[in-house]
Order: sequence, then structure tokens, then C-alpha cells
Amino acid sequence: MLDPTSIAIVGLSDNAEKHGARVLRNLQTFGFQGPIYGVHPQTPFVDGVTMVAATGDLPAVDLVLCAIPAASVPGAVRDLKGPAVVVVFSGGFSEAQGDGVARQTELVSAIAHSGVRILGPNSGGVIAPAHGLAASFLTFLDRPSNEIKPGPVGVVSQSGGIMSYLNNLAAGRGEGIGASVSTGNEADLTIADAISAVAELDGIKSIALIVETIRDGAAFIEAVTAAHARGIRVAACHLGRTESSRHMLATHTGALATNRRVFEGVCRSLGIGLADTPEEVFDVADVLARTPVLSGPGVGMVTHSGGVAILLSDLSDARGLALAPPGSELKEKVAPFMQLGAVKNPLDMGAIIGGPSRFGSVVEAFGMDESYDIVLAVSSAHPPAHTPERVDSLLAIDSVPIVHLWMAGDQVTDSLARLRAEGAAVVTDPRAAIAALAGAVAFYERDVGRPIARPGSTPQRVLSEHASKHLLGERGIPVVEGELVTDQGAAVDAFERFGERVVAKVSSPDVLHKAEIGAMRLNLTSAESVADAYEEVLSAVDRARPDARIEGVRIERQVSADVEVFVSAFFDPVFGPMVALGRGGSRVEEQAHLAMSLAPVSLEFAERLVGIIDHLDHVTTRSLADLVVAISELPTGTEPVEAEINPLGWTGSSWVALDAVVRI
Repeated sequence: MLDPTSIAIVGLSDNAEKHGARVLRNLQTFGFQGPIYGVHPQTPFVDGVTMVAATGDLPAVDLVLCAIPAASVPGAVRDLKGPAVVVVFSGGFSEAQGDGVARQTELVSAIAHSGVRILGPNSGGVIAPAHGLAASFLTFLDRPSNEIKPGPVGVVSQSGGIMSYLNNLAAGRGEGIGASVSTGNEADLTIADAISAVAELDGIKSIALIVETIRDGAAFIEAVTAAHARGIRVAACHLGRTESSRHMLATHTGALATNRRVFEGVCRSLGIGLADTPEEVFDVADVLARTPVLSGPGVGMVTHSGGVAILLSDLSDARGLALAPPGSELKEKVAPFMQLGAVKNPLDMGAIIGGPSRFGSVVEAFGMDESYDIVLAVSSAHPPAHTPERVDSLLAIDSVPIVHLWMAGDQVTDSLARLRAEGAAVVTDPRAAIAALAGAVAFYERDVGRPIARPGSTPQRVLSEHASKHLLGERGIPVVEGELVTDQGAAVDAFERFGERVVAKVSSPDVLHKAEIGAMRLNLTSAESVADAYEEVLSAVDRARPDARIEGVRIERQVSADVEVFVSAFFDPVFGPMVALGRGGSRVEEQAHLAMSLAPVSLEFAERLVGIIDHLDHVTTRSLADLVVAISELPTGTEPVEAEINPLGWTGSSWVALDAVVRI
């Protein structure tokens, strides 16, 4: 697909305004060296091209570019000889809904026995400048050909328009993109296939993804893991994260958006850098391509502006990027270079006057400190006469990877161009800078100890709370002590065994939210209150859910928890086993810092997930991480189950499941 030796254009005519002619012009302009064939029923003369009347008349070719109306595509593809990749530019398939869905099904059927693979339909094409490949009609190819050149970043986009934008962006900066693939509707080849193909190209150092939906989670995980094993890091911008935009996707690539929380959790596990916009994801991927893999998570920041330091601190907090403060030795080193600034992290050097290498000296001091594995150097507006020497001093630093945040606007842009020409990692937007640093740290912190688990079957049977806690206890998850009873006398006996204060709850696989219908009683401190509670919770269920299956009433010891969290292990239909962690409560899905990850997780990675939850000390963090590991293994064992524990409470000495639902 990305290095073909021969190409055919289906729908090639002598009309220069048609897609086929545009694609031919692009291939010729960018120097494709292999034979090019054209397909058209009238077989017009087209200079430099061998024309045939139908696809069945073509010899075997590597790449077929289909620039004909959607209704004609399945028939044209059916007659092709494989193996080949067919790029279908046409729209009017599943994204158009209605008849388009059936048309896409017909297209897939057409390739079932041919050995042909499909990219698209609704694809913007493929571009690989180093191979003279410009198999696309997109308008960025109208730029002078010398502006479209190879670079260390590959782009895989489900949107052709955004792929065009990113190529324009790179060209405008004087940079290039190593390869671009627009996957469109993904009737056959998916984003995972494109990642695998791009990762095999020489010169690719990172891949930027524009993601709307992931259709094959296991293949995506495998492709990203393989790319990372080759040293090629991945960054992603996820579109369709809001409810309104999710509805629009059906008319764009004919797909539903992948769940935002789940996708972010997958990215956290794999070490994929996350970005909010297409430009930002290109910046993140560009920084990853130009910096080595970190040896630790320490990030230092140096600037001349107090306001910028505050901004960077805010953005870092929002990204969960920890900034260790300078130690006493570093403070002593940088003190001579400070002019009314503040020795913190981010460090504000204060006034910009003084020797032009002063800034580089402080950046290098950060770089030589063992607390920092990467440093952000912020070039704000400063005396233009100082800029060349300032840049010299920064480019000379080799003790630590440097990311340059250029905040000097259009002042001395020749120095900005020089940084880029020297291959430095440069961004011009603070949000992109922090996203890039977070991406670099995410790759370092990825869950390398986690085995790849495949999607499993959807759980079918819900257990009652009593049965759920019994199963969890057998799997090594601590649960609050309790007993299932079926009459008032047994309830009172259980109270007398458990002590001063108990809880009474109905036990039913059909009643999961017991408090909402009054099927639970707390703070029971006497035999009489327990006997009354037994009847009350059963009556409450009879009124609210007369059809519910009742196993009995669970009497359990009431436990006071200093801290409550939510932990869930579940099957995502796309990505398979997942684990989620957050503060305990009734509105878990609305939490800003709900941590999600592929399951199972390693202990080291579980500790990172737990670190997202505020106000946990070292003891509770480590013991909770042990439990998160155990819970994450529930959906991946020989007898897989889903489990939701909310809350999991800290009693002051241990964690215990206070409420739980298990699905078989």
C-alpha cells in the first residue's frame, strides 16, 4: 500500500477536473516511478498511461485507486486480480446510511475470495513522499512539490480532511510527514492495519492518530504494542467525545464513537500520548519523534515569565503531570542566574536582560539534576540580539532531552526556523507542550508488565450482593462479614454474632440499587430493630419490585470507612477486559479523574492508577494497589467475571468491599 511498484486508476479520464485525473497528476508530479494503468470503458488516450476498458483487463498491480461513483465500485472491485490494495475514494456507503449500508456490504462481499484488500471507502488516500507516492485527490497536494517532503511523523486518520490539514500544517512549518493514510469507513482495512503498515516504513519515529472509533480493539492493541516495540511511539486525538458529536459520526465514517473514558484508559495502559486537537496531536507526535524514550518521569520547566510559569503549572495539573520542586543543590546552582524570579518548577528566572547564555545555563542545570528526565525551555520575547547565542547554548545541551516552547510570536522567527532545521523538538502552543511532555511520560509509565488479554463474551447472569460477596471472598477480595437469612429469628441470631451495629439488606439479583427503593436499613443496634428491619426491607421490595427474585436478607457487620473508592473490572465490547478506579459515590461516571485501564494490570501500574485519587497516604495507596491488581484479574482468569465494588472502604487498617455486584 505504501510502497507499490505499480498502480491502476479506475475512472481515469482525460477530464482534468475529475478525481482520477487529479490523482494521476499528483502521482506524476511527485515522481512515482512504476507503471500506471488507467481504467475507463471508453479507454481514452491519456499520456504516459496504459488504458484498459475494465478492471478485469488489468494485469496484477499493487495498488488500485478507485475514483468512480459508489454504485459502480462493487462490480469494478469484484473483477480485480489479487493480491492488491484498493483505495476507494468514493463516498455514498455506510456513512450515507440507507442504501449506502447495503452497498458497503456488497463491496465487502466482492472481495471475499479475490485476495484484494480495501482501504475505505470514503478514503482520502495514501501518501508516502519518500516513495513518490501521492495516491490522493486531497487539495494539499496542490502545493509546490518541494514543500511536501518526508518527516519522522506518520499520520493515520479516519478523516481525510484532517489528514489534509495536518499535511498542510507540516508543510507550512517547513517540515514533512513520512506517510499519511486515510482509512475512511474501514469496510476492510482498519486503523490497526494502517498503524502496522506505517510503523514498518524507514524513517518513521512516531505516529499521530486521528481516531473516531476503534472497530477491532485487540488488533489496535496489538498494532500499537508492536509499533512501540520497534521504538515508534504513538499519539492520538480522539474525535466524537461529546454526545452531540457522537451523533454526527454516523454520517461521516458510518461508525459510532468509541467510549471516551475507555479509550483514554486504553491509551494510558499502552503509553499513547493524548491530545485534544489535530494540531496538538501532530505537535505531540513531533516531539515524541525528536526526543528519546525517557529514563524516568521527571519533568522540569524553565521560563522568564511568572505568568507563563503559572499557566504551565495549571496545564500540568489538568494533565496529571507531576512537577517535582528543585532540590537544595539545584537551587544553589541557579541562584546566580536569577533576577527577581522564583526557584520553583516551573522556574521563573525573572528579568530577561543579562547574558544571552544565562537561560541555557539554567536549562542545563535542570538537565544535569537527577530529578529531571526531560526539560521544557520556554523562549518568550527577549532581546533579538541575544537570540542566536541563546539558541546556540540551548542546542549545545546534551545532558537531557529538551522540548522548546516558542512563545516569542513572530519575533526573530529565523531562530525558531533554526531550531526546527536542527531537528529540535519545538512547539508554539503551551497546551501542546504540556500534552507532549505528558505523552513522553505516559510512554515511560505504560503498563509493560500487563499481558495482552482478548475481548471475552458478554456476561449474562447477575449475582445478588450476597452471592457476589461470597464469590469475591473466594477470589481473595476482602468483603464485610455477613450472613444470608430467611426469617426474623435467624436475622436476630446473626445480629448477636456480629456485635453492636449491623446492616440489613435485601439479597436479590434483580435489586442492585437497594437504597433507592428502601430495601436497606443501617445503624441497627438491637434485636428488635433487626427483626423490624427484616420485614421492612422485604415489604419495600414487594411494593417497588414485586417481580424480583428474593434470596433472603443479608445481615452484615456495619463498618465505618475513613475513605471510600470505586473499583470495577468489566468487559468492554471493543477492547475486552478493563479496570476502572475512582472516588466512591453514586455518580461515578461523572468524575473528572476516573482512572481506567486495560486489565489485568501490574502492581507498578496499579499504583499509578491509585495515585490519581486524592488524599490517600502511602499505606492506603500500596494496599489499594494490591487489591486493584487482584480485581483486574477477575475478568481474565479461567472463570472470568465482571465485578463492581462501590464502595470499597478503608477501615483504618484494611480495605473491605462494602457493596458489590458480580456478573458471570
